[in-house]
This record gives sequence, C-alpha cells and structure tokens, in this order.
Amino acid sequence: MKNWLKPISLAALATLFWAVIGFAVTEVRYSEVESQIANSARMIAENTAKTTLIGHFHRDSFYEAVMQNDNDFTNHYLMEMLASNMHIKGVAVFYNDEVFASAGEKFEIAVTPTVEGGDYSEIFSVGKDLFAISAFTNNAGSESSKDGYVILKLDLEGILSLLTTEGYSLNSEKGSLLLAGVSVSLERRWLPANYAAIAFVFLLTFAFTATIQRMAGKKFLVRRNREMSLLLDKIPTLIWYFRDQETFGIVNESFAKFFGRHPEEIDGKNVFEILTEQEAIECVESNKEVFARKEKVVFEQNSENSIGELRILEITKTPDIDEFGNIESVVCSANDVTEERRALRKIKLIQFGLDNANDEAFWIAPDGTILYANSAACKNLGYTKDEISGLKVNDLDKSMEAMDRRVSWERLKSKGRDTFEAYHVRKDGSVFPVEINRNYFRYDESEYEFTFARDISERMRNLEILERDRFRIERLHDAALNLERCGTFQDVYDSVIEAANEILEFDICFICVNEEDNLVIKASSNLNPRDPIVMPKDVGIVGKTFREKKPYIIDDIQEFPGTLKSNDIYRAGLSVPVGDVGVFQAMSANRSKFGQQELRLTELLMSHVREAIVRIETEKRMNYMSLHDGLTDLYNRFYFEEELIRLEGSRFYPISIVSADVDGLKLINDTMGHARGDQILLEFSRILRSCFRKTDIIARFGGDEFAVILIRTDEATTEKIASRVREIVGKFNRDHIGPPLSVSMGIATSKGQEQSLVETLRHADDLMYRDKLYRSSSVRSQMVNTLLVTLAEKDQISGGHAKRLQRMCLELGRRAGLSSRQLSDLALFAQVHDLGKVGIPDRILFKPGPLDDDEWKVMKLHPEKGYRIAVSSPDLSSVADLILRHHERWDGEGYPLGIEGDKIPVECRILSVVDAFDAMTNDRPYSKARNRQEAIDEIKRCSGTQFDPELVIKFREMIEIESF
Repeated sequence: MKNWLKPISLAALATLFWAVIGFAVTEVRYSEVESQIANSARMIAENTAKTTLIGHFHRDSFYEAVMQNDNDFTNHYLMEMLASNMHIKGVAVFYNDEVFASAGEKFEIAVTPTVEGGDYSEIFSVGKDLFAISAFTNNAGSESSKDGYVILKLDLEGILSLLTTEGYSLNSEKGSLLLAGVSVSLERRWLPANYAAIAFVFLLTFAFTATIQRMAGKKFLVRRNREMSLLLDKIPTLIWYFRDQETFGIVNESFAKFFGRHPEEIDGKNVFEILTEQEAIECVESNKEVFARKEKVVFEQNSENSIGELRILEITKTPDIDEFGNIESVVCSANDVTEERRALRKIKLIQFGLDNANDEAFWIAPDGTILYANSAACKNLGYTKDEISGLKVNDLDKSMEAMDRRVSWERLKSKGRDTFEAYHVRKDGSVFPVEINRNYFRYDESEYEFTFARDISERMRNLEILERDRFRIERLHDAALNLERCGTFQDVYDSVIEAANEILEFDICFICVNEEDNLVIKASSNLNPRDPIVMPKDVGIVGKTFREKKPYIIDDIQEFPGTLKSNDIYRAGLSVPVGDVGVFQAMSANRSKFGQQELRLTELLMSHVREAIVRIETEKRMNYMSLHDGLTDLYNRFYFEEELIRLEGSRFYPISIVSADVDGLKLINDTMGHARGDQILLEFSRILRSCFRKTDIIARFGGDEFAVILIRTDEATTEKIASRVREIVGKFNRDHIGPPLSVSMGIATSKGQEQSLVETLRHADDLMYRDKLYRSSSVRSQMVNTLLVTLAEKDQISGGHAKRLQRMCLELGRRAGLSSRQLSDLALFAQVHDLGKVGIPDRILFKPGPLDDDEWKVMKLHPEKGYRIAVSSPDLSSVADLILRHHERWDGEGYPLGIEGDKIPVECRILSVVDAFDAMTNDRPYSKARNRQEAIDEIKRCSGTQFDPELVIKFREMIEIESF
C-alpha cells in the first residue's frame, strides 16, 4: 500500500506538480498568444486605417465633391470604399459638425477627438469598438477643411476572426492591450477530462510541452503571414518596409511586380541590388530623412517599371517607433499617380489655354451659376475671377435667352450646342455685342454648360460700315440713273446735290462751273447767304482744285493755305474736280470729317456727272449738227424744209425766199482742190450772214446751193438785200487774188396762204437757174482766164518757159509738116499744156530736190486737172485732149493713159522733145542748166524710148540751124 501510496503520492505530487506546471505553461501560452494576436490585430487595424484614410480620403475628387456638397458622389464613393475594405464596418463623413455622408454600419460618437493636420490622426475607442479619424484633403495635402473629417468604424471582430478561432473577450481591464484602451482576452476553458489527461500524460505533456509550444508558435506565424499576404497582396498600392536605411524588409506583390521580381527576391536585399543607382540614392536619402526627422514624409518620384515605362509614384514613408523612441523600421506605401498627373497636366494645359484665349470661356452650372471664367472674360467684363465665380448668367446677359434659364438650359440639353448673338454687361454697366457658342457636357455624373463668347464689336462696326457703304453705293447707282435721264445742265447740277445729300455727311455743299474767268455756283445745299456765288479761278481751294484738276481732303479749312475765307464756321472740306467743267465741294463744321472713302464715292459721283455733261453736250452738238451744215455752220436743208412747213399758213406773210448758187465750184474743186472750194463756200456764207438779218433763216441747201427765208419781207426789200450781196461779192473779188467768187441768185415772194412756200422756193430756184444760164459763159471764161493768169505767174517763176516752148514747137511743127489748124492748136497747146499745175501745191512744184513717191502721185495728176479745165472752156476745149496726153512716152511708159508710138498725138510728141530740151537748158528748182550739146546728146540717147525718133532728127537739125 505504501509502495502503492508512494507512487500514487509521487504520481499525485507529480500530477499536482505537472498540473501546476501545466496551468502555468498554459497561462503563459495563452498570454503570449493574446499578445501576438493583439500585436497582429493592432498592425492590421493601423495599416487598414492608414491605407484607407490616406488612399481614399486624400484625393482631389473626394475633396472637391465634399466642398461642392455633392452627396451623391460622396455616398457612392464611400460604398465603393467599403466594398474594397473588408476590415471596415462603417464610415461617416462629418462636415460642419454634421454627418455629410455615411455608408455601412451606423454609429454615434458622443465626443469626437480633435483632428490635427491634414493626414491620418489617430485610432480611438468607444466601448469595445475601434474608430479611426482623419481630416480629408486634396492629393497634395495642400488644401483641407477645418470643419471636415472622416471616421472609420473598424471591424475588430473580423480582424480577430482571421487571427484566431479561440474564444475571446474584449474589455478595457484585462488581457493584452490591442488599441486605444481596448484589450483582448482569450478564454481559458478547462474540462475534467483535461485534468485526467494531464495527470495521465503528465510526463508526456511535461516532455513535449516546449515542443508543442514551439510548433504551435510556428503554425501561428505561418497563418499570420498568410493572412498578412492576403491583405497586402490584393491591393494595388505598393507596400514595403525597410529594416534599416538601405535594407528591404518584406514587400507586397504589387511592389515586386512593379519591378518585375518576386517578393522573396527583394526581402533582405540592399536597395542598390534592386533599384537603379539613381533611384537607390534617392531612396536612401529619403530614408535618412525619415530616420532623422522621425516623422512621415510624402513625396513624388519618377520610377521606371519592369517594362521600361517611367511612372510617377506618390510615396509615403512612415517610421515605426518603439516605446523608447527608436525607429525599428520604415513602413512605405506608394500609389501610381501617373495617369492622374498626366490628366492634371492636361487640365492645367487646358486651363492655360483657356486663360490665354482671346475669347471669353465659362463653365456654367445647370442653374446658371458661373463656376469658372477665364482671364479674357474677366478682362472684358471688368471682374476678378473671385468676383465672377458665383454670378449668374443673367448678371452678364440681360437677353430673354439668359433671363429664362430653365427654358434655355432645356433647349441646350436637347440640341447639344447652339450659337446666337447677345450683349454682355460689364461691371461698370456698359454693354458690348458678343457671339455665344454654348455646349452641353456631362462629367462625373454631373451636367455642365461650357460656353465661349466672342466680342464682335469690331465685326458689328464693320457691318455698320458695310451697310452704310452699301446704302451709299445704291444711292450712287440711283444717282447715276438719274443723271442719265437729265436733259439739261441744271438738271445735272440739281441731281448732284440731291445725291450728295444721300451719300455724304456735310453741313454745306455746292457745284460750281467754269464761266469765263470765274467759277459760278449752279446748285447748292444749305448755302450760307454770306458765301460768295462767283469765285475767281485763281484763288481759294475751289480755284486750286480746278486749276490742278486734283482732289483735296482738308482737315481744317481755316488752317489750309490759300483758303478764300468767307466765315469761320466750316472746318473739314472735300474738294473734287468735275473734269474740265468745274468743282464739287462739301464742307463740315467738324474737323477731319472726310476720308478716303468719301473721296472715292465723290470721285465716282463726279465721273457720272462728267459723263452726263458730256452726254448732254454731245446731244446738243448732234442736235445742232442735225440742223446745221458742218462746213459753213448755216442751217441745213432738213431744218430749212421744216421751217417751210412751220411757216406755211402762219402770221408772218409776206415771206420771201432767196435761192443762191456758187458758180464754177466744180471747176475750182477739180483744178485747185476741195480745200479751195470749201474756202469759197465759207467766204460766201460769211457774206450771207453779214447781209441778212438774225431772224432770217439762212441755209446751205446742197453742195453749192444756198437758200434764205425772210419773214414779213416783201420782194422789193429782198431785192435790195440781194443787191447788197452782189456788191459785197464784187468787192471780195477785187480785194482777193485767185479764182473769183461768182454767185447766181433768184428771188420769189409769197404774199399769203394762196401761194405755198414750196412753190415759192421752186420759183426762186427757176429764177436762180435763169440767172446762172445767162452768166454761165462769161463766168467760165472769167474762171479760165483767172487760172491762166495764175499759170502765167508760175511761168514767170520758171523764166518764160511757156513762150520758149511756143516758138520752138511752132518751128518743129512746120518742119514736121503740120497743117495751119494743127499749128494754131499747137501754139495754144504749148502755152496752156501745164494748166493743170494750178492745182498742184507750190511746195511740190518748186521743191529743190527729188520728189518722193507720194509727191509724184500728186504731180502726175496735173494732165487730168488741165484736161478738166480745158473741157469747161470753149476757148480751150480744142486742146483738152492734147493737155491730157502731153506726158505720154514713145515706148508706152508715160502717164496717165500709157499709150505708145503713133497713138500719141503728134502735137504731144513735138511738145515732149521741146519741153525736155528747155528743161535741161534752163535752171529749175530741182536741177542746174546744162549746155546745148549735153541736152542734145541726152535727147538723142532717149530717142525711141521717150521721144519720137523722127522728130528727134528734125529737132537736132532745127537746133543746129536755128538759134533758140
């Protein structure tokens, strides 16, 4: 029994011992597990709070949404955040001490800790629940709200469920401290079987306690690492830590993947083994800064990823400080913000472009609130950006389109864009026209109006100018049409003033025309009674314009040199010449009123004026020419006959008619040329004008016929006037050398309507032809004698050429056996053979050198001229044919007929030899005289070509015997 009792006692003692040991060991184990669970839970909770608060509530989009009271966006954002974070049970956003938005499990907190700074603040507890609080900021942390913060309710039970399946309790009094006064305590659960097992397996338990404990610890760590990997490797944020300034600790999958490695390849490696040299240097420097400052640093860094892309990382490095203030490690996280920064740069570029655009640009909310305005809008409207932001559209645009914002917005939404013109109101109240181009946009589930407004003041001014110019051009066109319809000069002048009033702006204008030595105003607008009507051409602006035929634009007439000042009212002036007719001038009381545009319009108007004046002058001239003779300027036959019709049966009886005809005009025209004949007609027309009254109608009825109508004049009075005409004609012939002026006249008178004026004209013509018949032979004889006298005068110049020819021709004619009649004709022929030369100009007849081709053509006409003179005279008609042929040659090369040999009259062949000899032996204007022998030799040489060979032999015999 004792032995039994001893083993039992020993066993009991051993069991008690091991039970105590077991209880002690178990307590230690539970305490260590509690501590490990508390540390792991704390790390998970802190990392969850930090990564969530930093990653989600330090963003521009969230910050701007809260600032703009965008509840929809904020709630949606919170829901998405909860969906991606399983360790957060609820979240609430507080703004101005009120819940702005929330998601997940609802909660209430009586006292909220103070939020300091813009980053993650702290974790606190309310009862058994853990909460994390932080202010929210923009990406850079440069902007935050004093009255805004975020509170996260952490799912502590969820975190613990990942770490242990043991029963536990949360309290603030016992267990391992987790966070913010909350402790975790594992339940110690012991059953009776446990005590028996401990007693039974005491030794086994005692032997393997340490081993079991060690194995349990490893299993826990593996599970913890798996859970940590599950948490860290499933988020896109790059997470890693440094054990010291240069040595990597563990990294998550995102970090390793960024550099193209596996996490285990980085853990424990030096930064220079993983990163590029430059990136490694920058990394170590930032680590040193964290170790030195012992506080979090946030910065951006450009890093090249595994595929060679340069990415922008926003890196946060947070020191892990122990209870002694020493840094154990540096926990790091990084977000790839490349796309955000690129988008931000694009936004900044767009912002820069908008701010530097010439047109106004606006972002406008649906209710018409202006959210943004560029620099051009602020400058044009006179507002600062702060002042213009928040204004309504209808503060700037008072049109109906802007005032009814609801209708305007709905129309824009339905159309997508529209364009219209309106007026913008500046801050000072002034307005200016704009062209508005509106566009509808949706962005981040919100609607906006994006509007451009262009200042079209210049365009409107140009349109006004164009409209004014169009009106002026239309009026100018109308004026041109009116001027075409003007029938008198005064109509033209009045139309000019009427047109000027429509196309120009002035106080006074006028048009003046040249009359003798003055410029006389013919039409005006608002002419001052003190202004002169007649102005000298040699003074003033008007005179200067007329003399120089040059337009002038005058800014100030009072200061313009040479101004003819009649008052000091007018300043600006526009002076434009009207061709050779006159000057148009406009004046204004305002300085510099007229410019190039007004000048061009006025010059164009004056060109139409000049055309109208020329047209009227031409019409008057044509009308005058249609009623007047072009040579004598007397009335023509058409007018004369119209007057006969008009006077038929009138009150102007008795009416006498004189019919007159210039005798021998055809002979003068044929021999001396039409110019001489025209001169005879002009002389006679002047005589008629001097003898008849201005009321008498004098007309040239035909080529050499004239007629005169004398109203209220009897036949006796008319006879006296006709006698005066004859007397003056006689005096003219006595005073003038040359062909005489001879006139035949007939007179008839109608005493009443019983004798028509046409019959009276016919009777006057009959009497005129009777007078011509009576005078015809004496007139022709007188005419021929006059021509012979003229020829004799020219023969005196050639030294008695005709007399020498007459002597030699008669002698050669006798030797050739001519009859007495032929000798008589030969004598007359030798005297008048050159009668046609009276119609050849002296410049050709007596030219000292050879004649050119044109002069020869004129000279060769004298045989025909002489023939026509001789035919018209009974005394010379017998030698007319001889005169025509006296320049024919024996070989047929002569002129004008080109006959040859015996076909040439013998008288002409005799004259040809004698004329050549006399020409060679006497000085002529074109050659010196030769001796007799040289002349005979030349005639002998031309025998058979130019001269009759037989007559040449007889002529040589005659010359050798006779002395001529």
